[in-house]
Parts: sequence; structure tokens; C-alpha cells
Amino acid sequence: MTNDASMPPTHDHPVPDALTTPRPDQTATGAPMPPPKVRWRLVAIFAGCALAVMTLAAAPFWFLERGTHHPAYAWSISCLGMFAPLIASLVTCRVAREKWRASTGLCFEGRWGRIVLWSILGTALTVVLTLAAAVIMILRGVPGDLTGKTWATLVQQQLADAGQELSIPMAVLAMLIGVGINLLVSTISAFGEEVGWRGWLWRELKPLGFTGAIVIGGVIWSLWHLPIVLIGHNYPGMPRPFAIGMFLVFCVALNLLLGAITERSGGNPIPAAFTHSAVNTFAAIGLSMVATTATAENMSWYLDTLMGATGIVLISVVGWLLFPRAARASFGTQSQE
Repeated sequence: MTNDASMPPTHDHPVPDALTTPRPDQTATGAPMPPPKVRWRLVAIFAGCALAVMTLAAAPFWFLERGTHHPAYAWSISCLGMFAPLIASLVTCRVAREKWRASTGLCFEGRWGRIVLWSILGTALTVVLTLAAAVIMILRGVPGDLTGKTWATLVQQQLADAGQELSIPMAVLAMLIGVGINLLVSTISAFGEEVGWRGWLWRELKPLGFTGAIVIGGVIWSLWHLPIVLIGHNYPGMPRPFAIGMFLVFCVALNLLLGAITERSGGNPIPAAFTHSAVNTFAAIGLSMVATTATAENMSWYLDTLMGATGIVLISVVGWLLFPRAARASFGTQSQE
């Protein structure tokens, strides 16, 4: 059946009146919608659960003689401790009766290109930042070798001691291949963290506004590390109160950078996992590539390396520049996605 051209078209549904239809920020009565709020009860459940699992993973090494140097330490932290935020996100979503994938940003439709791109760019960016911090350390007067020859010779010697006689170029290539494999493997553990921190918590804290979400998220993340920071995991040999304070500032800065990468990835935490893994993998390697026998005794853990003041400034600047302006402006105006 067709409409008569002389008759006005009919409608199955009434056309809404633009003067009476409420805007997205209004209720049906025209009153302003209440601003989104952080669900602090769920945040407390998430943080408490994550801390409990990390404490369980770290507790034996508070008493074992070798502490963080015990052979089982790395396995316990990587296989249990770093999955604490993932476990916490599952528990919290169960309590809230929400879908876990949607609450943690693990959506892929139409995002694969950005996920792959920023996984690569985030890893490459970490390498650049690590090397930049190491170069700045040498330029400020700490003894070192910017040519990398000392490091390459040491790599060759280490492989020779292990029974692998290789030329320096082949030894370096073998080392880099090993680093790449380690990066991929450690990304699995880093994913256990990122699905919680840049997945669930990142989205939950957005109503605080840009600065509040970055700072509060970074503080919670740093305090979750206390069970291992207190026994010397970070800033070895330094007084623990100073180490805790320094690591808190570092976590806030890194939260900004990883958050920027997450936003660039459409909210998916996988690229942040690759970047996080790169930080863990390359932090020591970047230092060793410019180090000589006199470097360690002259450097400062609070000033040098990616976790020192130099690295914190570099991470903060890059994170700020990388963060999408539109996403920055949306903080404080959006509820759970």
C-alpha cells in the first residue's frame, strides 16, 4: 500500500517535540541529571581484594632469608601477585552484578587496529624513555659508556661463560631476541594488573575529574605494591620510607602514561599491558646498556633511571602530551561506560 501524494505522510509513532524532549543531561521532568559519582564501596572491595592477594603472594618472602632474591620470589609475584587486580575485578563485578568484560574495557569490535598499533607504539615509547633516562644520567656526570661497547662486550662474555661462543653482533642479537621473548611472556602477568588498574579502576574513578582520577588511581596502585616495596623490591638499599614516597610519585606519573595509551586504544587495557611489561623488562636493560663498572656506585636511585626523578618527569611530559584532549575533558562528566 502506498501513500497518496496529495495526503500528508502518516507516522506509526508520534514525533517528539524538541521543546519538551529532555536533553541527555536531564531527567524526564527536565531537572538536571545528578553528576556521576565514584562507587567508593566497590573501590574499597576492589582495592582490599587486590591487596589481600598481593600480600598472600609476598608474605613468605618477608621471613625467608633471601627475601626478594629467593628463587621462588619471581614466580610467586608473577603467577599470583600480579594477577591480584584481575582477581579483584572479577570479585567486584560479581558483587556489583555487572558484566566483567564491559566493566574492564575488554571490548574488541572495531578496536583491533588501535589495540595493535598502541601495543607496538607503547612498547617502543618505553624503550625510548628508558634509554633517554639512561643517557641523561651519563650526561649529568655519572660514569658510563654511551657507545654501548662495554655492554655488548659483557653480553658476549656472559654467553661465552654459558658455552655460547658468538661474535659481538650475534651475541647482542641473541640477547635482544631473549628480551623480546621475555617481553611477550611478561605481558601475560602485566595483563593481570592492567585489566584491574587501567581496566576496572580507571573507568570507575573518572567521575573524580582528570587530575583526581590520575592521582587517586596512582596512589591506590602504589599502595598495592607495599607488600613487596617494604622488603626491597624497588629502590634496593634505600631507606623504605623514601622508597615508598618515591614509588608513589612514580605510579602517579605512570598511571598518566598508561591511562593515555588506554584512552588512545578505545578503553582497552591490552596496549597498557604491553607498555607495562616493557617498563618491567627494559628498566634494568636500559641502564645496563650505558653502564660501566663505576656506574652503580655513582648513580642515584632517586634521580636516575626510569623510576627516578628524571624518568618520572619524562613519563609525565609524554603522558600529558599523549593524552587525548577530548578524553581529558570527558572526565568528571561521564559515569560508568
